Amino acid sequence: MGNSIIRVISGICLLLLFPVTTVFAQQLPLTNEAAKLCQEKQYDAALQKIAEAKADATENANPYMWYVDGFIHKEIYKSREMNLRNSRERELAAESFLKSLNLDKQNQHSAMTKLSLKFIASSYYNDALLQTREFSAGGEKEAEETYARFRKFMHYAEPGSSLKKFDTEFNKSVGQRYFLLWQANVDNNKLAEKSIDYYSVAARADSTDIDAYYNIAVVNYNMAVFKYRVIGPDTDIFDLIVIQQECADLIKNKALVNMEKAYNLNKERGDVVRGLMFIHRALEHENDVEYFKSEIERLVSEGKIILPDK
Repeated sequence: MGNSIIRVISGICLLLLFPVTTVFAQQLPLTNEAAKLCQEKQYDAALQKIAEAKADATENANPYMWYVDGFIHKEIYKSREMNLRNSRERELAAESFLKSLNLDKQNQHSAMTKLSLKFIASSYYNDALLQTREFSAGGEKEAEETYARFRKFMHYAEPGSSLKKFDTEFNKSVGQRYFLLWQANVDNNKLAEKSIDYYSVAARADSTDIDAYYNIAVVNYNMAVFKYRVIGPDTDIFDLIVIQQECADLIKNKALVNMEKAYNLNKERGDVVRGLMFIHRALEHENDVEYFKSEIERLVSEGKIILPDK
């Protein structure tokens, strides 16, 4: 999704930049020359020329000069530093676009400036998602900082627009990373709890997100399963009682509650129906087990779900 957004926005900005420069050929000669050099992909020469424009009091005060400056840095970022998460060129581009917006009181160039700023914001969003797939336990701060930059620039690029879907996706991605880290170290329940925390944030951001509730239920259910696995013939009776109570709470009050929320949002989703069947089986709710088993058979017969291979 992010990459397709970037390609569309980049193409629009390229079309908008240079026709406008002819209007300012006389008023902003240095800026106009820098724009032409950028169009010819002579980026270093364009930077030198725009630096001259910044040194000119008249051109420096013009929002279009700052737009062109930002555009040059953006193009350098695209050509040289797209894979560099700490790209200085990207930061400089964003700063110049914000200056242009601040100076453009009559909104002469705001539309194209916001499009370019949206490109920058989208690149931060892409990087934030990539970072959520790589961090070690406790290392999500860098991804969160990158995501915060996305939100900041989107605030200016699309004022008043809702970022709910992005908030949800980002937090689910962090939750998924913690779930995978926990799967590699199931004795560390703090990892599972962190996964639940982020999925819960996603659910609060979008109360209609089925995946968030489903994943909260799955993590809690699996936590109970792993707790049961430590029970053995040498388990103390009091420890056994505590473990059983903890597992019952995880399954009944957490896994079941969240899986039911997912089910109420979509009663035709196979993984959710199967999840409810397994949860009720663990709770020994035989009538519910039979009901959801029959629901699975119905969905399979209707071709709405395909059961996984055994």
